[in-house]
Amino acid sequence: MTQNSSAQALLIVIAPPNLEEVLVDFLLLQKTIAGFTSSKVYGHGTRPGAGSTELSMVEQVTGRQQRVQFMLHAKIADLHALILILQTKFGATNLHYILQPMLELPAI
Repeated sequence: MTQNSSAQALLIVIAPPNLEEVLVDFLLLQKTIAGFTSSKVYGHGTRPGAGSTELSMVEQVTGRQQRVQFMLHAKIADLHALILILQTKFGATNLHYILQPMLELPAI
């Protein structure tokens, strides 16, 4: 599949709440993104392939686990490079990410 060098994508990063400030600082330093949004979200279930429940007792009772979600868009190539850095720096921290191509990006 050939990708346009200016094609953009949406990167969604979901992280444990204790990484929120670290990831905010990290993302603010990235020159290839103009900005991002963050919000508190809840995860339901366990990490795929974990083999055991990673929820605390309270989380098991309530059926949810607090997370923080970051959303940003940029050139696909830049986001691939950013993902590699995230995997290197935060690989063992239970980050989850989704990279989606953007079909339309309105001019602001």
